[in-house]
Amino acid sequence: MAIFSVHLPGNAASEVTADRAVFVRDGFAFWALLFGPLWFLRHREWLGLVGWLVVAALISVAERWLGPVTSGGLELILALATGVAANDIRRLTLALRGFREAGVVEGQSREAAERRFFDSWLSQPSPVPPPVPPVLHPARSVPPGVLGLFPESGARP
Repeated sequence: MAIFSVHLPGNAASEVTADRAVFVRDGFAFWALLFGPLWFLRHREWLGLVGWLVVAALISVAERWLGPVTSGGLELILALATGVAANDIRRLTLALRGFREAGVVEGQSREAAERRFFDSWLSQPSPVPPPVPPVLHPARSVPPGVLGLFPESGARP
């Protein structure tokens, strides 16, 4: 069973919210391991792509001092780190775009997880706002001729 986190737009109507729901699989992203920058481009993860390119450029520059064997090992570590962190970067980017995490669901595939989430989401009654308490106005017990807390000038209690 695969576990997915469900992300919904924060400020959209419910009809639009269901259409724009994003399901992000939890765990290792195999395709991000093999095709790191292309995976970031496919999912429109610009911050992840820029970070990946910066680290890859640093590894290329470090190849002069470390040698090709060590830089090859660093490239392998970069690929593994990309596979491990790719879905977390995707969740972070969705949060920065204003999406909120609506829940976690499991299923055999993404389609089964979508079906399971929307079945439970649509069967929930819409939340009823709490009743607004009535506004009570205090009775006026101030005698005439008094301004604020101070009586008129010259008057003694």
